[in-house]
Formats: sequence, structure tokens, C-alpha cells
Amino acid sequence: MEVLKKHIGQILSSVIIAVIGVFCSVVPYFALAKITQNIAISNTDLEFYIRPILLILGGLIGSVIFHEISTLISHNLAFRIIEDERKKLVRKINRLSMGEIEKRSSGEWTQFMVETLNKIEQPIAHVIPEVIANLIIPIALVVIIFIMDWRIGIANLITLPLGVLFSILMMGGYEEKSRNYQEAAKNMNTTAVEYIRGIQVIKAFNKSASSYGKFVDAVNSNRDSMLNWYLSVCFYMTAAMEVLPSTLLFVLPTSLYLYMNGSIEVGNLIMCVLLSYACYKPLIKAMSHIDTMANVRVVIDEIKNVMELPELERGNGEEKIRSYDINFENVCFAYNDKKKVFDNLSFSAKENKLTAIVGYSGGGKSTIAKLIAGYWNINKGKISVGNVNLKDVSLEKNMELVTYVSQENYLFRKSIIDNMRMANQNASIEEIKDACKKASCHDFIMSLPNGYETIIGESGSNLSGGERQRLTIARALLKDSPIVLLDEATAYSDPDNEAEIQKSIDALVENKTVIMIAHRLSTIIGADKIIVLNNGEIEAEGTHKELLGKSETYAKMWKSHISLSNDRGE
Repeated sequence: MEVLKKHIGQILSSVIIAVIGVFCSVVPYFALAKITQNIAISNTDLEFYIRPILLILGGLIGSVIFHEISTLISHNLAFRIIEDERKKLVRKINRLSMGEIEKRSSGEWTQFMVETLNKIEQPIAHVIPEVIANLIIPIALVVIIFIMDWRIGIANLITLPLGVLFSILMMGGYEEKSRNYQEAAKNMNTTAVEYIRGIQVIKAFNKSASSYGKFVDAVNSNRDSMLNWYLSVCFYMTAAMEVLPSTLLFVLPTSLYLYMNGSIEVGNLIMCVLLSYACYKPLIKAMSHIDTMANVRVVIDEIKNVMELPELERGNGEEKIRSYDINFENVCFAYNDKKKVFDNLSFSAKENKLTAIVGYSGGGKSTIAKLIAGYWNINKGKISVGNVNLKDVSLEKNMELVTYVSQENYLFRKSIIDNMRMANQNASIEEIKDACKKASCHDFIMSLPNGYETIIGESGSNLSGGERQRLTIARALLKDSPIVLLDEATAYSDPDNEAEIQKSIDALVENKTVIMIAHRLSTIIGADKIIVLNNGEIEAEGTHKELLGKSETYAKMWKSHISLSNDRGE
């Protein structure tokens, strides 16, 4: 990974200390060989045994200490890199269009941001230092054996080709199997998130059995993928791990034959046999990381794929915006290259004026708000605020310019204060209370068990629809952006709370450039301009009175609205 180059010093430190640790772990074999040599010649002088015994003790202690230091360094580095990668990826996601984000479910993004990135830890914390160290030491030991007796050295390597062959066979298709397993795990995670989030709908429509069945299918698919992967490699993995240490089957007969022929001294024989055994223990440890090494490519590819996703086209222009008029000039737009929503759409919304957009469902009303908010790239044309093309404005500046209040505003599972500070992290408690009073939600907040410190459920699940809406309007008030987009902001209103919501909206839009999308035409009668949108095209625009006379669509919508209001007794 490119990111590792920035931390080469820590990586080298971890590897060097790991090598020292592995070397310490084989020191006892040298000492044991010395003890055995002394026993072989019937040496009873205690002095000849004390030093080797101390070496064994020192080697064991050194192995533990250096391994722990190496692990501490590598884990510290791994967790810092995971933290940095998560932050980098969150920044990347913020720069993506909603189209790119919606191509993956929330479960897939959760899987990616949590589990996939966690898989970086193993390669950095264990594979790099431990595999390198556990390969260097065996190579050094084999060289020592060759120096002592090249014939035993050759015998020591007889099982190596077979072990390598089994390892190669095990790695055949390993990456693809790993990828399939991760896809199955991702699908299981997505299905689990969907099941939990949709449990209310599942129960309401008595679909527990079918939805649970879908989840079970995903779990079974994950199990089968994992099992197939394991069964395809277990034979070769076991064979490799059994064959490599079996070098003594060749080293012992060879060593004894050479000794009986007087070609090797007993001391060298013992040393060669013990070192032959010692050099394959680290190899087994290195092989235990094979699956992690195979997964590295899959993880890197997935991170790379996300980092290469096309971003929203935004500049870094510092040109000062002199007014907050909004202008659409011949805008063309389609969702993910599908049928066009707009084809050469043009209109203007004046600063400090309320511009309402009405029309039948699916006509593109909400899309206009989302394009102004910077959720998507337009295919052609120009959207400008005052004298500046939004395409030339940074995404951060675009977010500062616009407050977007929709019918489905998200509230986090945090305190009300923390939710409010999403709009302004430096806001004082008095500023928060003032915004909530203007949005007519201070009273119901104070009735909650802990007032402003009350933790609200995920998406505000323990609040009513009207209460959630007023809280999001209060949050928008706290942000105090010059442009306000209201997308069905009165969707959750009823006769009891409509007046409260309307009052909070009136406070929000004061001295702002406002674009309001509404089904309830009664809420936009006083708009400075109403745009009638029909199948992505502007059919007419004007005031309420003007449109009643010149727009057949608006007249029909108004008639339907009056009829529905009468039926409701409003």
C-alpha cells in the first residue's frame, strides 16, 4: 500500500525487532546443542552447563520481550493507518454524488467501513514483521547448516520443494475464493441491516417469515462460501504444514550415516539436527499468515475502487458571491445515465424571495433542491448563485451556502444538543435554545426526561413526526445559511401541529433565498413566485392568482387541494 511508504521507519523498526525476537527463539537450540555435546563426551564440570542454561533462559525471555515490542510498534502503526484510511474514505464519500453512494446499500458501506478496513490490521501488525522475521531466520540457519556440513544441508532441503508445491496448489484460486467469501459476508451484513431497520414494516405486513428466510439464505450462503473456501485448501494447507517440518526424516538418517562413517563429529551432528528442527518452526508461523496475505489484495482493490469513484465536480474558486439569486440555465440531468429528468431547464429564484415549485409526483421537484444542495453533478448547463457557477464553488462552501430541510431529515442517536450542533459545532446552549424556541420545539424538549440532554433514538424514532420536523427546522435555523431549500417540509403536519411547523418555517425563511417544494398548496399561496413543473419542464410560473388563470395543471391541483381539505374538515 502507498500509505506504508510514509511509515517506513516504524515498519523497519518493527521488522528488525521481530527478527531479533525470532533469533532469540532459536538461541536455545544452539545452547541445547552445546549441552548435548558436553553430555556426549561425559563432561561433568558444571561450569560448562551454566552458560548454555543461561542462554536458553535469556533466549526465551528475549523472544517474548522483543516479540511484544515489535507487536506493540506494528499494532500502533496498524491502528493509526486504519484511523487515517477511515477518515480519508469518509472525506471521499462526502465528495461523492448521491448516485454513487446509493449504488451500495447502507449495509455494504457498513461492511466496507468497519470490517473491510479492519482487515488492514493483520497484514500490517502481523504479516509484515512476523513473516519477514520468520523467513530470514530459517534462511540464516540453513546457511549455517551448509557451512557445517553441506550434505546435511541438502538433506535439510529435500522436503522444501514438496512443501512449496503444496503451498502453490493451496494458493490456486485463493484470491478469487477470498473475494467470493467477502461478497457473501457483505451480502449477509446488508441483509441483516435491512432486516433490523425494516423490522417495523416487516411486522406491520406480517412478512416476518419471508424476511427472516431471506436473512437465513444470506447466512447460509456466507457459511457455504466459507466452507467451500476452507475445504478447497485444507488438504494442501495441512500437507504443507506436515511436510515442511518432516525434514528430520532425511536429516537424521543422513547425519547418522555420516557419523558412522567418521565424516562428521558428534558435536556438529547434534548441532545440525537441532538447527534443522529449529529452522522450520518459524516457517510454520509464516505459513499461518497465508490466508491474510491472500486477503490483502482483495482489501486493497476494494479500497482502491472506492477511492477511484468519480467525485462531484467542484472547484476551489474563491470568487466572492455578491448575491444569492439562484439561476438554472439550460440544465440537463439524468440519474445514473437513465432517462433524462431535465432537458434545458431554466428558471430563477430571487434573493430574499420565496419561490415555490409544485407539480405532480415524479416531475423532478425534489431533484431541483438536491442539485442546488450539491448532491449530484449536472450533465449539461449551469446552476449559479449570484454571479458564481456552483461548479466552481468548493463542496464545503456549497454546504455552507445551503440549508436543506426535507421530509426525511435524519436525527442521530445522540442528545438533542449534539444533534443541534451538527449545524454549528460552536453554538452555545443559549443559541441552541433560541433556535428551538423560534422553531416551536423548546416546550416539548423541556418536557423530556433530561431536556436538551435527552438521547433521542436512531432517526429520532422516539419522537413524533412533527417533533422531528421542528427539530430539523431548529437545526436549520442554527446553521443560518443564506439559501433555504424546503422539500415537503410540512409532510408530517396535521391540524394539531401544522400551525407550529408553519410558524417555525416562517422564522427559518426570514431574509433568505427560499425554494419551497410542497404538495399542500395552501402553504405557498403567499409565495413571490410559483413554478409549475410537469414531467421535468416548466409549464408556467407566476403568483397564485396568476396561475389559477393561466395554468390548467395548477388550477386542477388547487381544485383537488380544496376538495381534499373539505373532506378532511380543514
